[in-house]
Amino acid sequence: MLLYTVELYHCSLDAISRAEYADFSTINPHKLPKSVQEQTDNDKRCVGYGKNRIIFRVWPRDPKGQAIKPSPLRGKEAGNGLDLWGATLYDFYHVRRLPNVENYITNSTGSRLAKWMRQVGELTAKDELYWADKEEDPKEIPVADIGELIGCYDTRVRLGIFNQYSTMQVGEAGETSPFHPDHYPSPHPFIPCTHDGNPTLQQRIPLHLLPKKLHVHDPWNKLSIDEGDTDHQTPWLSKVANRRDIVRTYSLSLAPQGKEAALKAQKLAEMAEEEATKKESVMRIFPSNKEGPTEEPLIEVVLPPRPWKRTQVEEAHLYLSPRAVGSGNHSVVHGVEWELPRDLFVEARLCRTCVELDARQQIQKLKDDGKWEALLNNPVGKPEETLQAGPDEEIFTIEPPRVVRIASYSGPALRIHTSVKWRRPWELCGHNRSSSGTVPRTATVSVVAKLSIEHDLHLAREANNYQSFPDHFFQHWNGYNVMPPLHDPVPVGALCPQFYGYYTPDDPTDGTSRPNYLSPILLLEYCGEEIDPDELCVDDKQECASLVFRFHHAGWLHESFAARNILWQQGKPTEWPIQRPYSTKSFRLIDFGRSRKLDSSLTRASEEDTALRLLHLLHHAGL
Repeated sequence: MLLYTVELYHCSLDAISRAEYADFSTINPHKLPKSVQEQTDNDKRCVGYGKNRIIFRVWPRDPKGQAIKPSPLRGKEAGNGLDLWGATLYDFYHVRRLPNVENYITNSTGSRLAKWMRQVGELTAKDELYWADKEEDPKEIPVADIGELIGCYDTRVRLGIFNQYSTMQVGEAGETSPFHPDHYPSPHPFIPCTHDGNPTLQQRIPLHLLPKKLHVHDPWNKLSIDEGDTDHQTPWLSKVANRRDIVRTYSLSLAPQGKEAALKAQKLAEMAEEEATKKESVMRIFPSNKEGPTEEPLIEVVLPPRPWKRTQVEEAHLYLSPRAVGSGNHSVVHGVEWELPRDLFVEARLCRTCVELDARQQIQKLKDDGKWEALLNNPVGKPEETLQAGPDEEIFTIEPPRVVRIASYSGPALRIHTSVKWRRPWELCGHNRSSSGTVPRTATVSVVAKLSIEHDLHLAREANNYQSFPDHFFQHWNGYNVMPPLHDPVPVGALCPQFYGYYTPDDPTDGTSRPNYLSPILLLEYCGEEIDPDELCVDDKQECASLVFRFHHAGWLHESFAARNILWQQGKPTEWPIQRPYSTKSFRLIDFGRSRKLDSSLTRASEEDTALRLLHLLHHAGL
């Protein structure tokens, strides 16, 4: 626990009943109470007004209570293992270690304090204990689903928004490949790198699902670094006319630990898919949407096995934009469009409307053929059998054809097998209004490609580091951490960009007799723009500093901490794009070509001081 003397902002909850504040119906648990907000610095650069994240609650102590000593007891924790985690701002406390010593204060969390107080029998803080019991558990928050974003993009395509960028020129591919020209319905494909409508990929892709081969389209020859074409005004189609597109093949290059992890993950995925497709899946069609006796039986429709999800990706295409979005001493970063098999992001679906229609047709045919009565005399279920619907289970009725919810059913059940097949993401039936029309077997997303100059080893080291980082570096979690030496809560977003593979050229000579330099490619998530520390509010500065402190806590030293290596973007990746303009900023730490395992407390202290000086925090505030 961190020890220091603080000015306490005490928020009294006496006027709020337990039932009210336990379900957050009367407060916003992610904002400071107005009475506390008015006491903080009025920094207009923060969302709302003033500073928005501090510890303001005080855990009451029994005057005769025991001293809080160092203890192995731990409260709730996010994936990073930091012991000061709270689901909301109301779950952090100042607490006196000695009940009668006024300034002997430490920071803690409701879950940790509740556990300690119950262990020693100090139960005087009843409201705080009650609140701690109602606290949400830590959980990883998924980013906005890329499959849904691709569906939104498809809708915009059907509306004709991108028609002006349409082209029927595509690369060569085998007929079984999703990239074959026959698999692009009009108006697909679109001219690469000519509009910004493609969804940005921010979802993690497991190592075993990274494409093994990458066909890189580089009409401006940017992969040669120094010999690239600087004519950025020529349109893409003009550049690639008469087969002048430069297409090179790159292969995925994983470090030994990355290869081992990918192989293990692929085997586990194959085992999981084999097991999942063995399980029988049944959809129940209840005979009526009204309670009470019925003469019709319940129908159990046996569904076909779900097709396997992908356990590997053989190839993908990459389209390199001629304009760089960032550069450094050893590298340059380009925006790229990454075209991948659609079923990597969008799952196959079984249309429930199609299944219900097929079931009705089968039942009617049985009635027409005079076989229905015989089946009724030999039902699958016993007359006294009770079938319970789950809380979120959709139950389909035969008459009328609409979705209803029903609690339970007692009586006979008849089983039929549907002839409806699972549909691949590009196979649409038309019942889902948002899925009408045709789509290609591929999907294009936006990422960035980091290239390096000749003889530089930073890019390869950075790729190896990404494969060595713990999972929580890439994860977004709910709640907040207090990350020493900081005193205030900060969000627990991803620490670094998502890693989408490190690729090296298959032919370094580029088809010539002499060795020409071609840069390797490090594919990463796009995380925004470089920060300007002078334009950040205190909350944002603390969040930026927390990134390197979390990096250190996990046993890593960055070795190149600077403003250029912290990126910001508006909104959070866990929010839908339409919500992000009205949200807070989010931040990532980048550029790990020099990073290494931490081996000295002195180097850690030096880098932490660099961060505090850069961001004007703690003893460097106001300098």
